[in-house]
Amino acid sequence: MRLYLWSSLPSLPQRILRGPETDEERQSAHAVAAYGAHEQWTWPEAEERLKRAYKEGGIGLWAQVALREVEAEARVEREKREREMRVGLDT
Repeated sequence: MRLYLWSSLPSLPQRILRGPETDEERQSAHAVAAYGAHEQWTWPEAEERLKRAYKEGGIGLWAQVALREVEAEARVEREKREREMRVGLDT
């Protein structure tokens, strides 16, 4: 499938994976999912943000927001493990 996409649409992967090029593109990603704004991160809320990003900016904005959601989930999981480790050490 990848080979087919690369051969038929060679610029597609570059277009999807590129970073924001203008201030407007950067701000649109912040408007949908600002850094540090999701202290109580949950999948249902993330899913809504991803839907909103796709509606407002297509696959490019969706990809930017998806990356932020993955980072937010990782941060939440890391904090959860650290809390569990502290509790384990305290007992």
